Amino acid sequence: MCLPFYFPKQNNFEKLNSNFQIEFRFWVSFDGKPLLGKGKMDLLRKIDQRGSLRKAAEELRISYRKAYYRIYSMNKAAKQPVVELKRGGKNGGVSEITTYGKKLMKEYEIIEKQLTDFIQNCKFEAVH
Repeated sequence: MCLPFYFPKQNNFEKLNSNFQIEFRFWVSFDGKPLLGKGKMDLLRKIDQRGSLRKAAEELRISYRKAYYRIYSMNKAAKQPVVELKRGGKNGGVSEITTYGKKLMKEYEIIEKQLTDFIQNCKFEAVH
């Protein structure tokens, strides 16, 4: 159930109402430290697809340094590693999402869907 959002009644309320959208951002914290949000989740999905932090960073158009820091901060904040980075030689390194990381990703997706469904059911209503 969603509580309605009330705005003063106006003659052009229908037009006003159609322009409003509810948007949200959320993240998961562990022991008070940010662990997983949209940006990190996007990075994890790309790493899972490509098997490489460098390739994932390129596809997301972020620097390798930024991508590496996101993984480093996740691994540091979590109770277990989320991603294992293995340095490579000639052909580059390999990045793998750990079993724990895959569980976190699945839980995040469940929460994201529940929140999205909840928000989509919220409506704006005029004050009577």
